[in-house]
Amino acid sequence: MERSPISISVVIMAYNERPAIEAQVRATLAFLDRCVGQGEVVAVDDGSRDGTGAVLDALAREDSRVRVVHHPRNLGMGVAIRSGYQAASLDFVTQLPGDGQVRPDTLERFLPHLSDHDLVLSTYARRGDGLVRFAVTRAYWTIARLILGNRCEFTGTMVFRRALLDRIRIVSDTFLVNVEVPLKFLRLGVKPAWVTIEASARAHGRSKVLSARGILRVVREMLALRREIVLTSPGSDTGGGATGNRP
Repeated sequence: MERSPISISVVIMAYNERPAIEAQVRATLAFLDRCVGQGEVVAVDDGSRDGTGAVLDALAREDSRVRVVHHPRNLGMGVAIRSGYQAASLDFVTQLPGDGQVRPDTLERFLPHLSDHDLVLSTYARRGDGLVRFAVTRAYWTIARLILGNRCEFTGTMVFRRALLDRIRIVSDTFLVNVEVPLKFLRLGVKPAWVTIEASARAHGRSKVLSARGILRVVREMLALRREIVLTSPGSDTGGGATGNRP
């Protein structure tokens, strides 16, 4: 594809992802070389105990476009994403998982929309996670519909203009941050473009979010998000601009 003139910060979150993280960062750097005018990788080591942080530090010494944020202990996906977004310095921001389930070249699909959109959201065409994740995802959509008035099917892989972060306050500590951020952008009146993406099965380890305790935390945060966004939206109309329905 033709190189886009944009500058973009790619936030990569990692917690105990040593087997996968180097390949994911190197693939991201290759994407930046090939596709954009300027780019950086902001890698967040969320208190890993398996040497992930050391791998990231070595990559940062090798390539100045890699910057590493270290958490002294595991603080959760939402906190890791907030740290990465805060450290991002370029015009556009996106995120990728450290486990490699979403490949960096997936971001090529977002680039053509950035000339006339400040926000590009995505939905999954498919995921390669198996039946358990499929069932959990369907249950999550149902709960989101009941609490927030929308299934919130968009993924955490989005691209947005960095300046939008100055207009919202992010509070989620769990993966619900990937619902909170786009909903708050939409509430500002930002009109998104949409793409579809794929996620492959994890090659190493297991999901960090599929636990009863983690799911309960997400539900609590979802209730708090409902109070902040849905119930306080103008007219309290859940069919309005803050719900994130795909056209």
